[in-house]
Amino acid sequence: MTRQEFISELRIALQGQVDQATIQDNLNYYETYIMQESRKGRTEQEVLEELGNPRLIAKTIISSQPEREEYEEERVHQSAGNNSNFDFHINGKAYGGWKGKVLAITAVIAFFVIIVGVIALVAGTISLLAPILVPVLLILLALRLISRR
Repeated sequence: MTRQEFISELRIALQGQVDQATIQDNLNYYETYIMQESRKGRTEQEVLEELGNPRLIAKTIISSQPEREEYEEERVHQSAGNNSNFDFHINGKAYGGWKGKVLAITAVIAFFVIIVGVIALVAGTISLLAPILVPVLLILLALRLISRR
């Protein structure tokens, strides 16, 4: 098996199982690894024998994908012609579909609750201090006016 055959088999085994970015990342990784090892003096055949069957590597890559169910769900939506994907990201994790919408709505509601709370706190503080501050400010204003004459 040659390097190109290995890469081709890996691509075929991953196609439709993981997203395109994952496929490309892994193809680039193995392409680079094989070339680096060949530059170290090892034959391409030795490196490929060490790596093993590309289909087994593909199975490992596929099984290590934590987002497998979400990817499949997204793929089904895309193949059905639904191109209006909505993703909500928290700490680098994307939540799509109804989960993303629920999280987005919850975040908006939480934002408004916090804003209303801050406004209520400021208004409450002003209403508590107004009976004291207004007379004090009026006295200071009167003193200033008197001191200028």
